[in-house]
Amino acid sequence: MIAKHRILAWASVAAPLWAAGCVTPPAVTGEGTANAPARASFEVLSSREPAPGSMLGAADCEPLAARSERWATVDATKAPTFVDVTYEQDGERVVRRDAAGTRVLVRTAEGSVALAEQTDASDGSTVRFTPPLLLAPARLAAGDRPAADSQADTSKAGAADRDPGRAQRSMHLAAAERVRTPLGEFDALRVDATFTMKVPFASMRRETSTWVVPGRGPVATRSDERILVMGIVPRNRAETRVLVPGGAP
Repeated sequence: MIAKHRILAWASVAAPLWAAGCVTPPAVTGEGTANAPARASFEVLSSREPAPGSMLGAADCEPLAARSERWATVDATKAPTFVDVTYEQDGERVVRRDAAGTRVLVRTAEGSVALAEQTDASDGSTVRFTPPLLLAPARLAAGDRPAADSQADTSKAGAADRDPGRAQRSMHLAAAERVRTPLGEFDALRVDATFTMKVPFASMRRETSTWVVPGRGPVATRSDERILVMGIVPRNRAETRVLVPGGAP
């Protein structure tokens, strides 16, 4: 079934750093590798409502700059895996690459950051968003709830699916939290977002929380994903990732 294949492949790279409704996760730890920290951990030390006037800019949430990062996927029940992510400048665009695929990020005229397209490494299928799907508004203040809606067109080897899908995304500042990560302790703002994707016969919903340190960027993310095909749940997945030493500035 084309719809099932496309949405499952799309889900492997559709992990925008923001989404919503997640319960704050407990501390999670795991053993590292020879090229990574001995322990990768994440813990929320305290939580409160965002103060009036709290605000994040697009550059805090989605910095459009050439760089590389290393993230650890951590779980209390199993050893973590490590994901290297690179951001490369391509004219007015930034291309984000990791083992799962690539995403093309663009800055809008208003100063927001949006997702123009993404390609799955496993099968080469590409999803293009019209208009580019909002990832980070130019300014996200306490009480704001920006939302976006885009058409999602999938193609592979030059052949496009006849029936486009729809993608929606909404976000808000959910909390001000003190967190402990392998890079140290930080005062972060937690951004909760909800992402949905629908194609004929299939749908995906991802709820994500991202801990963003103003002036530094995201340091941890927690996502919960649910995929439905013909009303059946073929996959539920929850994942926590934390930024660890190892990437180049």
